[in-house]
Amino acid sequence: MKTKLILTNLFLLILLGFNLKTSGQPLSKNDITTIINGKVWAPKASISSGEQLFLEKLNLKGSILFKGIQFDNLEFSYDISTEEIITPVEMFDKTKKIIIVNPCFLEGFRILDSSNEYEFLRGDLLHPELSTREYYQFVQFNALKYIIKRKKIKNLKSDPSVKSQYLNSNSLFIIKDDELLTINSKSDILKIFSHQKKEVKRFIRNKKLKISPRNPMDATVLLSHFDL
Repeated sequence: MKTKLILTNLFLLILLGFNLKTSGQPLSKNDITTIINGKVWAPKASISSGEQLFLEKLNLKGSILFKGIQFDNLEFSYDISTEEIITPVEMFDKTKKIIIVNPCFLEGFRILDSSNEYEFLRGDLLHPELSTREYYQFVQFNALKYIIKRKKIKNLKSDPSVKSQYLNSNSLFIIKDDELLTINSKSDILKIFSHQKKEVKRFIRNKKLKISPRNPMDATVLLSHFDL
């Protein structure tokens, strides 16, 4: 049983595919203890398909905002189900370890995927009503800010040999005039653009947009066109 557990953990580490020669780990030249206090990541002995990860990808590229300092050219993964950023770092003895970036000081991160850019901040840095322990994707427009709280909930299986599946449970918001507005459907968007209701309805219909937590990026197409 112990051998099986070790093999499972080893398999998951290989599956993560981290390049442990990465030189861009978030270590500050002025304060080398900034990130070491993040706990070492240990794979869980469960079978997963990676659905809990943002974009379902293991080796994301981007930057991390840690204690007000931005670290660029990093490789990491974002586990949405646990709100953890996992990255390889270089220790004092030049060895590499995979750690969970300390959430006490992790303020946000930016992900670059092909031509797309995704920006996340800790909730309280976006609005006082948002969680201080969770990260929110946001898109800044001229007069408002669009917020996506991405959540993935594990669907428990009675058979441990079956891959765990994760269900999306996103929440959408718009910050307008410092007010946090919840967006659940097209009708919530129409309230914001009440003076352009007909035009907005037509645009949604023509572009076949689905304004809902299941399709969080559709709203960005609309807001880009009808920014206040």
